[in-house]
Amino acid sequence: MTYFSGDIVHLNFPMAEGDASSGAARFKARPALVVTDADLNGDFVTVAVTSKGHHAHCLELKTSDLSNGRLNQTSFVRADKLFSVNALAVQSKMGVAKPELLARVRKLLCPAIGCK
Repeated sequence: MTYFSGDIVHLNFPMAEGDASSGAARFKARPALVVTDADLNGDFVTVAVTSKGHHAHCLELKTSDLSNGRLNQTSFVRADKLFSVNALAVQSKMGVAKPELLARVRKLLCPAIGCK
């Protein structure tokens, strides 16, 4: 499956377990907002979606911000937490953000990561 900017997906994120030398890892499903279309290899960039709104560079995300799909609860997009992932890491697609929300997230990206 191909993913596009605005898609909201559940991803398998590796979570470290134990000490760094053990190399053990487990995966945990986390929501994310896709901010770049997937390339020919299925790689794309996402920003984290969380239920915690206390982060400096976050934007509220409600079901009304989606053109389709729904959220179980009010969430927050963290523009300061970017991930490059492959389509194989996606467990499911939750919905699609409206273009207005995606534009607001992109406007937060540079201040969040320090570019000009």
